[in-house]
Amino acid sequence: MDVFEPLYIFGFLLILGLIYIPVLLYTLFKFKLNIIGLIFIILSIGSYFLLGTYMVGAGYYSDEESTAMLFGYGFLELTLLTYPYIFVVLAVLLGKKGERF
Repeated sequence: MDVFEPLYIFGFLLILGLIYIPVLLYTLFKFKLNIIGLIFIILSIGSYFLLGTYMVGAGYYSDEESTAMLFGYGFLELTLLTYPYIFVVLAVLLGKKGERF
């Protein structure tokens, strides 16, 4: 049974994964973070790299053949690209001391 995976969702999620680095750099340079904020930033970077290794070896981690939309990446791998943003938002909301000028 095939699942319909529209191409525009693939494009949106791929762009979302690629703009993570500028968003992370903006957060690090714009806000002063306390220890809780730094922990969330470390969790964000760690989850981004862990997700990257999962995406590279996606065929090795699944019990069945992966459904690749484009370039060998499926919908699940691209949906997981949104999770590092959760930790960036938590770092800013819970660990912000102030803004840098």
